[in-house]
Amino acid sequence: MTLDTDSLRLAGSKLTADICDVLTALTLDTGTGSVAQLTITASDDKGVITGTALATPGTAVLWRGDTWQVGARTTERSSSNTTLHTFDCRSTLARMLRRTFKASAERKVSPTEWITRRVATAGGIAICQPSSKQGTIAQTSGDQRQSELDVISSLCSDQGWEWVEWAGRLWCGSRHWAWQGGATGQRMWAVTWGADPATDAISSQITVDDDDTDNVRSGSIAVPYDFGVRIRPWDRISLAGHGVDNGIYLVEKVQFTADSTSPISVEVAQPHRPVKKSGSST
Repeated sequence: MTLDTDSLRLAGSKLTADICDVLTALTLDTGTGSVAQLTITASDDKGVITGTALATPGTAVLWRGDTWQVGARTTERSSSNTTLHTFDCRSTLARMLRRTFKASAERKVSPTEWITRRVATAGGIAICQPSSKQGTIAQTSGDQRQSELDVISSLCSDQGWEWVEWAGRLWCGSRHWAWQGGATGQRMWAVTWGADPATDAISSQITVDDDDTDNVRSGSIAVPYDFGVRIRPWDRISLAGHGVDNGIYLVEKVQFTADSTSPISVEVAQPHRPVKKSGSST
């Protein structure tokens, strides 16, 4: 297996040959309602990683144009003298929102305004569905303290929204709104069948379930690695060549091992319009 590490940088520098030799896996996990994570795994019996930037929390990691920070390290040692390191890398924005705790209470502010300001202060960009002003939006401290990400998650739940985070951006809104292309900067990918090897789906599974109250259609689409590695949650896919399943789909989850060759499967859906809640714009 050849890992997709050509674009990987640690603290601004290319990987040295000895570090490349001990890396065993590079995985990406992104989806709705969760912080995106790039996980680097190394089998390091000789201690090559010890003392490097990778072993230092907060180290900047660049991969395929997206910036991450090393947030956690897990080391497993066995009686056979093997040492396995796992480094969990998350975006600077996600780490800041998770680590910011302060008491506040703002009156006559909408969830959209509150989220946009907090994300900007954390150095990111928020793309939010418009919403109505509320009486008070509070962030608690003390024994019941909330991080800014906790409050964002709670506000989204109250609005019937979801949130998606990756590459320093946070999207908040209903799945239907995102599927309809309401979010600024959403990308559209054309996926075909029997038309072009670069964009043809390798396989697909689409389900239409009349008892599914969340989705008109849902399923998964597998595409070639070089295509799928660029797709992220809340991108949209225009599916063609799939008969009655043709149409626009919202990408909801992308998870894969960056081995440079294996097809990448993405989870997609055509969401129902949500039930409108008081104070929301869905």
